[in-house]
This record gives sequence, C-alpha cells and structure tokens, in this order.
Amino acid sequence: MKAIVEDWYTDIFPTDEEVKEFCKPGQGANTCIWLIMAPTGWECCCMHRPSALLDRWERGLTNAKRDGCDKVNHFNPAGLDGRVEF
Repeated sequence: MKAIVEDWYTDIFPTDEEVKEFCKPGQGANTCIWLIMAPTGWECCCMHRPSALLDRWERGLTNAKRDGCDKVNHFNPAGLDGRVEF
C-alpha cells in the first residue's frame, strides 16, 4: 500500500488488488469500515477516522463492520515522512 505521511495525518491509498485482499468490499460485516472512494480512487481512512463515519459505525448503522485490517492496524508511520510504501 502507498501512504502519504505528514506531520498531523496519514492517508493510505490501496490498489484495487489490495482492496480485494484486505478491505473486502461487498462482503457485509467482513468489509472494512474505513474503505472509502475518494476523488483519486480508493482510500483507507483508518488512520484519521472521520467523525461522521465513526459515529454511524458505532451506532451500528453501517453494513461494513470490520475495524481495519492487520496490515493497516500494524502500520506505524512514526518517523516516516512523505510518500512511503508498506
């Protein structure tokens, strides 16, 4: 996966293949809640968890239920800067 690491945020951009493998769209409860379609393509917002999505998920109002994947949940951007692959 590719990530853009800045001082105060990290954006993650999975490929189509990574989306199928890790995010599992269309698989109901097994789909990752943090997968979104951004203007530039797939994006994982697990690192900054938008409050509107977090609120809906916590209230059980989303079809997706999984809180990230091992790959992203174990990614530590501390000490990194700019564009990285992990």
